[in-house]
Amino acid sequence: MLSSIQVEGADRLVDALAALKGDPSDAIPFVVRLLENPSSPVALPGMIDLYRHDCLHLLLARGFSLHDEAFVVGFTMGNDLRTNALHLAIFKFCSMLFYPRPYRFDCSHLPCFDAGVALGRKARLRNINQLDFRAHEHQPLRILREWIGIG
Repeated sequence: MLSSIQVEGADRLVDALAALKGDPSDAIPFVVRLLENPSSPVALPGMIDLYRHDCLHLLLARGFSLHDEAFVVGFTMGNDLRTNALHLAIFKFCSMLFYPRPYRFDCSHLPCFDAGVALGRKARLRNINQLDFRAHEHQPLRILREWIGIG
């Protein structure tokens, strides 16, 4: 079950972000923030704030199903040069056992996660979780995808 995100009339990142309907930051459970948020002392490589995470949803043309979330998180982790096999195993373990529903992954989400990791490792631009997307908000999504190496 894969889905893609379509944002009507949004050519530029800023326009797509304005139309995006993701979860607000206060809705993200503690354990998710613990492993994925840059302000956490135990965050895994690929840690990313919610704004950048939403930008990646748009650039990767992924919606908000759990399969899409697995792909986006996988991409972010795979794209971080510090990520190793242990980090990936820790994330998979925690996301399947400790993430609360509706954020919890199951075995059906892991192939999407792994596909995201693979694409993240192939992307031309690395450590995208640290990119200042605000400096690129007025560029077309197509141009940003090509620059990153995913278009």
